[in-house]
Amino acid sequence: MSKPRSRKRDFLEKPPELLSMQLRLLEYLKEYWKWVVAGLVVVFIGLAAWGVTAQLQARRQEQAGAAMARIAPLVSKPTTAGAALKGLDKIIKDFSGTPTAREASLLRAHLLYQMGKYTDAAKAYEALAQGPASPWSPLITESLSYCYEAQGDYRKAAQILQPLEGKAAGPLESEINRRLAMLLEKAGEPQEAAKYWRKLLDKPPAPSLLPYIKEKLAAKVPPQKKAGEKAKK
Repeated sequence: MSKPRSRKRDFLEKPPELLSMQLRLLEYLKEYWKWVVAGLVVVFIGLAAWGVTAQLQARRQEQAGAAMARIAPLVSKPTTAGAALKGLDKIIKDFSGTPTAREASLLRAHLLYQMGKYTDAAKAYEALAQGPASPWSPLITESLSYCYEAQGDYRKAAQILQPLEGKAAGPLESEINRRLAMLLEKAGEPQEAAKYWRKLLDKPPAPSLLPYIKEKLAAKVPPQKKAGEKAKK
């Protein structure tokens, strides 16, 4: 008499279709395991390279900061301005791409302006303006305007400053309107300058300037209009 078949054994035995699926999966893995390993190696190398690059960048930034700390005291002294300029040029060259190098570029442009080298300063500020936008962008634009004003090109100084008009607030807005009015007046465009004098009447920078602004606007009124106003009175 044959022994009865164990139900437990029947339960543990895998169906033929499950075994077939596992065999197909094993064959698939055997075929592509090299590609999987290669992919994992590439990912590992990429992460390692990123870590090394981040460490190198941090180290360069640290070195650039130390170099800037040595140069900064020379910037404020007229007798050492030439040495400061050379030091800033070296920081920009040796540590390009770091935040400190961009700070050095801005400081270099400012130093050139202070030294009276307005053409070189304008070129330096223009190069900075072509870079990515930053919190320094309005300052760069305004400084570039000052460079052209110092060269006597009042119309270009106003054109550069005009994009900032309407974007500032408070005292800065009033200062931009005041500068635009004065620059356009110096450029021989009193009617256009009057537009900014009128804006200053709404938000004057200081009450003491109100008589001056009104006088400027009165000077811009055509003689015919003045005569008509007197006739009405």
